[in-house]
Amino acid sequence: MSSGKALRRFTGWLGVAAAVGMLVVLIMGARVTDTGSAAGCGRDWPLCNGRFIPELAAATAIEFSHRLVTGVEGFLIVALAVLALLLLRHRRAVLILVPIMLFGLVAQALLGAAAVMWPEQPEVLALHFGISLIALASTTLVGLCALRPDSLVARRPVPVLVATMTWAYAVYIYFLVYSGAYIRHAGAAAACPGWPFCGSGYVAQGSAVGVNYLHRFLAAGALMLALALWVLYRRYRPDRRDLETGARVTILATLAQGAAGAFLVLNHWGLFGELLHAGLTGLLFTAAAYLAFRVSLGYRATATTSMSEEGAGLRSQPSRG
Repeated sequence: MSSGKALRRFTGWLGVAAAVGMLVVLIMGARVTDTGSAAGCGRDWPLCNGRFIPELAAATAIEFSHRLVTGVEGFLIVALAVLALLLLRHRRAVLILVPIMLFGLVAQALLGAAAVMWPEQPEVLALHFGISLIALASTTLVGLCALRPDSLVARRPVPVLVATMTWAYAVYIYFLVYSGAYIRHAGAAAACPGWPFCGSGYVAQGSAVGVNYLHRFLAAGALMLALALWVLYRRYRPDRRDLETGARVTILATLAQGAAGAFLVLNHWGLFGELLHAGLTGLLFTAAAYLAFRVSLGYRATATTSMSEEGAGLRSQPSRG
């Protein structure tokens, strides 16, 4: 195997490791929240209780291990960014995804510090989780580009309307996830102990209850949108089976997320339910981001190819006169 192929293979597997590591960071962050360990390192950041290696009481160990794994993940992402730009700098998609990945890494660290300094702000904590999802999705996509460079080629475009709907769906999923993170960090989960309805009636009063109902209605809407996109994508097979497969993943992830959400509520927000819900959230948003990436890549790549072919055709015509 040549050194170039070996480096490409190494970069691809580094992308896999970085994507898995980002998912682990996401789940560990959920563990910190669920166990109430966010204050395990006090108000110090990046130090823990004023030390590089603190005395590891239970809460301190959970928070410190989360920071330690996040630091290792940061090195993996930086290495992946350097190698991806070195090997695939001629690919427009990589030139867009790598800065997003690095932004997610830096923003996640800064918001993590803000969450330590101002732990009473649920908006900051929820945004920290949301940025973690962006970092996970972008890292996964960069890893996919490195592992399978052929994934940067799409044979058939989709109409602009379908591409717009796909991007709208990804944004919708982000707001769905943010609403769920806000419920957890604002302590509003206790206001809705039942599922699918809160309490014994169909409608209960209170702002905390309203946030829970909003999240559940958004989740139901996400399933309807995923089904609609799957029906639309079927019109473009066999050329765009990537979209159809991605839509299937979003449907399954949404159903699994709903089941995990029900289990989480009925199990009184136990640790296993929290971690399962967080992991499925990462899978769902990454699948939605993959669809948005693929429709954009296919449209732009094919449009560029068509323009090139048209230009070549004009150049090949004999001159008149």
